[in-house]
Amino acid sequence: MAKANSIDLSKLSIEDMEILAKEIETEIVTRREAEKERVLQQMRELAASIGATPETLFGKGGKAAKEVAVKYRHPDDPSLTWTGRGKRPLWLAEALAAGKTLDDLAVE
Repeated sequence: MAKANSIDLSKLSIEDMEILAKEIETEIVTRREAEKERVLQQMRELAASIGATPETLFGKGGKAAKEVAVKYRHPDDPSLTWTGRGKRPLWLAEALAAGKTLDDLAVE
């Protein structure tokens, strides 16, 4: 693990630390999604080399996995989406806390 740059947290206000924590969480989520996409692209390329798709290789019972439609999208970053299944993502929780509604974030 790389050594992190030293940040003297004792000099930050609680508000500044909360902002920093949100920025860190957003960056972590963004990087994880980018890494997942990179790995999925590699899987697509490998599967294509044998005339298949990752879905046909890893789907249940040999059938393609059923794709769930995106129901909600971040208003400023269209790469951030949610299908409405599972735990609400951080960006959605933050938008709701800021006064947005699910209808505001719904995909048309």
